[in-house]
Amino acid sequence: MADLVGSRAESGFTELDPDRTPLPLPVGDVDLEKKAKELGIKYFLVSYSTLNSDSRVSVVPRRAIRDVQRRGCGVPAAMFFKADGADPEMNIVPDPNTLIQLPWKREYGWLSSNLYLNGKPFSQCPRRALIRQMQRARNMGFVMKSGIEPEFTLLNKDGSAVGDPLDAQQPMSLQEPLSIMRNSNIIMKIYDVMEELNWEPYEVDHEAACCQYEINYGFADALKTADRHAFMKFMIKEIAELEGFRITFMPVPLPNLLCSNGLHVNVSLWSTKDDKNLFTDASDPALGISQTAYHFLGGLMKHVKESCAFLCPTVNSYKRLNLGAWCPNTVSWGGNNRTVLLRVPANNRIEHRLADGSANPHLTQAVILAAGLDGIENKIDPGSRTDFEVPKHPERFQKVPESLIDALALLRGSQFLRSTFGDALVNGFNYVKEKEWRLYLSHLSQWERDYYMNC
Repeated sequence: MADLVGSRAESGFTELDPDRTPLPLPVGDVDLEKKAKELGIKYFLVSYSTLNSDSRVSVVPRRAIRDVQRRGCGVPAAMFFKADGADPEMNIVPDPNTLIQLPWKREYGWLSSNLYLNGKPFSQCPRRALIRQMQRARNMGFVMKSGIEPEFTLLNKDGSAVGDPLDAQQPMSLQEPLSIMRNSNIIMKIYDVMEELNWEPYEVDHEAACCQYEINYGFADALKTADRHAFMKFMIKEIAELEGFRITFMPVPLPNLLCSNGLHVNVSLWSTKDDKNLFTDASDPALGISQTAYHFLGGLMKHVKESCAFLCPTVNSYKRLNLGAWCPNTVSWGGNNRTVLLRVPANNRIEHRLADGSANPHLTQAVILAAGLDGIENKIDPGSRTDFEVPKHPERFQKVPESLIDALALLRGSQFLRSTFGDALVNGFNYVKEKEWRLYLSHLSQWERDYYMNC
């Protein structure tokens, strides 16, 4: 079993451009109703990316999928985007080339979707934003390929404590074998599903914090990686629930954990002509990377602070960033240095270390690609490489925003993000997240009670 993607979609693009094609769409080469009958799929989870980090789905039976493939199924836009109840329903239109049959529940298929409003592409659609940047890159002769390192925490069934109390009885859990084996029924089941999907998983790690894990798998073009990322979060949570546990990608899910859940994103640009990695250059004496890679780094450095709201989009994200140390919170880059924000661990890729587990999969890839392309277009110099431990010399660096509201202020004022993604998406994201911030401000925490009770 694998991603059931046709050969014409190997680049990550459908033949019909969802940025321009109005509804209804033709069925095309992949007839989902016919494919479902061949595979024994009875129900489709037609998923879409919201302006938050999670995916939502509409369950569509096989007999209705052909009409949904052409016209979509409706959902109120006001639930997850900047809209109101008077606006017409938004249409969730699946990309048939993204079909995944669930290996553990084969009667279900998963589909990634694009969003439409009034029969036209919806301007706040995160997946559409990534597709537009991928097309921009292709027009320049590039395809961005990426791989992610998603960290998550295993909790008990109601999420109130870690899922393995014995794992908490040690100061640091990195690669601890007994903990791995105690939880192998869950962790290796996730690995086996990735293997069956041909995602090429290659490493299972117990990270440093109690019950914190990471499963790494193969890289692909950025759209496919984002679609897989969205499915992966659902898949991992579902498998944990079936085993009587809960898994979270929340950056800091419990107090007193040693480390938080990050999302390192490894990226490279490849030629559309010969599928060659354009980041490598053996003649570079320092890191073995090309001028294209240096300029890509320059764009990332220039735009990292204004991009922070997309990559660290929750109140909880800034608990992680304020921990510092190997969690990067300064505008810095270097070679194989784990204390910098942008790391070049090898001559074939750049590792962006700012994002966390609450980031939207499609917006994460989109903003990294957009910033890098701007660096190439404008030949931006990334500045001096950092070869020392950043936390020992914090005065030498600019810091990324220290709170969600500070990050949103930079987002709102960013002409780069507005010209790249459009006012509608930027304003929509800001609207959703400012509402989240106001809810946070009105919440009375236990810390406040403990700290101020004797006023």
